[in-house]
Amino acid sequence: MLTIIFFQVLGGAGLLLYGIEIMKDSLELCTEGRTVKLLELSSKNTLNSILAGAVVTMINQKSSATTVMVVGLVNAGMMSLVQATGVIMGANIGTTVTAQILAFRIELLAPCIVGVAAIFWKYVSNKRVQYIAEIFIGCGIMFIGIIFIESAMEPLKMTPQMQPILQRLSHLDLIGYLYVVGFGFLLTALVRSSSVITGVMIAMAAQGMLTIEAGIPLILGLNIGKCLSALLSSLGTTRTAKRAAVIHLLFNTFGALLVVLFFRNPMEDAMLYLAPHSIPRQIANAHTFFNLGTTIICAPFVSALVKASDKLIPLKRKAETHEVSNLNVRMLETPSIALAQVNNEIYQMASLACDIYDQSFQAVQKTSERIVEWVHQEEENVMRMQKEIEIYLVKLSQKNITDEQHKSLNLLLGVTGDVERISDVSFNISKLALFKKKNSIHLSQNAKEELDDLHNRIMEVANGMVASIKDGDADRANNLLAVEIKIKAMEEVLRENHVKRLNQGFCTPGSGVLYLDLIGHMERVAEHLRKIGIFIIENAKY
Repeated sequence: MLTIIFFQVLGGAGLLLYGIEIMKDSLELCTEGRTVKLLELSSKNTLNSILAGAVVTMINQKSSATTVMVVGLVNAGMMSLVQATGVIMGANIGTTVTAQILAFRIELLAPCIVGVAAIFWKYVSNKRVQYIAEIFIGCGIMFIGIIFIESAMEPLKMTPQMQPILQRLSHLDLIGYLYVVGFGFLLTALVRSSSVITGVMIAMAAQGMLTIEAGIPLILGLNIGKCLSALLSSLGTTRTAKRAAVIHLLFNTFGALLVVLFFRNPMEDAMLYLAPHSIPRQIANAHTFFNLGTTIICAPFVSALVKASDKLIPLKRKAETHEVSNLNVRMLETPSIALAQVNNEIYQMASLACDIYDQSFQAVQKTSERIVEWVHQEEENVMRMQKEIEIYLVKLSQKNITDEQHKSLNLLLGVTGDVERISDVSFNISKLALFKKKNSIHLSQNAKEELDDLHNRIMEVANGMVASIKDGDADRANNLLAVEIKIKAMEEVLRENHVKRLNQGFCTPGSGVLYLDLIGHMERVAEHLRKIGIFIIENAKY
């Protein structure tokens, strides 16, 4: 009998998890990847951060998923710790929506919800209607999972062995309370989904197997346990990302301690007062009140949480480098965030490529072998970054993404290729410094001034394009294309000037080879910058 009950509960929990995943994917598609824009709102103040975190979690149905996103964004330098703390607080509030939905006693309508929604999903060609239908299908499957769990719990409740356990759970002392908190922590750490645990709790409460007295400590435990996903996600990331994960743990642990020490009985009394005849609603309300109350208490102390994380994650003596990839595979489950993360990584890559170009030019001007070595080393880093980005984008293309996201993905691949080619060309420029030194070549003053002027114009375009990649500014990129056209015309003038100097005997054939090769490479850098500008303009449409 126990085996049958176990598999029935396991099947119901599986349906519940599957329904949540369907809702998450459909909500993400229905909102057309607006989660990035929502998180961008968090840059204004803590309240906006909390609201953004709550809404994003309502979309992805998992606070742990939102926190993993936050860790990834902080790791990529796209979000500050203060912003991240607000989003984490909001995520805790947003995750309670699932419990509130499951507390409605509409299990008998679940097959009807799935059936009607499936008709719309199958026979309506409009994509948005299909996505909305999938949301209802997921919701219906969630309730069907609850039906399975409840039906399994009913005979279990009647067994003689359960009666003393239920009696003990209804009258917990402090030690027993802490044991239940620990059980909730371990269970959530094992299952890795607080929403599924909450759903099972609501099903147990509906069968009279769980009271609010035992439900509250379970909720405290699961809120601490769900922090493990973010902590595991932060392994191998930057110190700042680790601090974001620790802030999540501090926040939920502090809230649990407040309830254990000061609000055990008041919280139970409040839940009984708000829903005296519905234990499932009491459980859902307790989940909401805990997360909402902890957020209200901790919101004014965001800076204190950030400082505490600084103490707990000490600064290493050796500075962090870009050897750690900022591309978190967990973010692939939310394509809009993944694309934003890739865009930020390309921005970092483009910044490095432009620095490489600048230094390669300086290597030629100063005939510096030390700079050539630096260029060679950093050019390899750009190649590594390109490979990581391409692998990540290939993985993302295999996910359920919209047509617009797929087009944006292809454009980002194009930008990556041109950024890497800038570093390739720059490396070739740096090798001219060795050629210059080996052959004792000296450029005339006029040639140096012309090269400096051309270089400064290219750097103007390069810095503008890098900034445009970061913020997606198509207007700036479009204006820089006009500058690039002038650079191409300028390169032709420089060639003509050089021929005149050769005819007049101001330049030697050796310096001529160096000069012409250098401006040819520089013109190719400008050409790749032009292509990047076109990609930026096209990507802004999506």
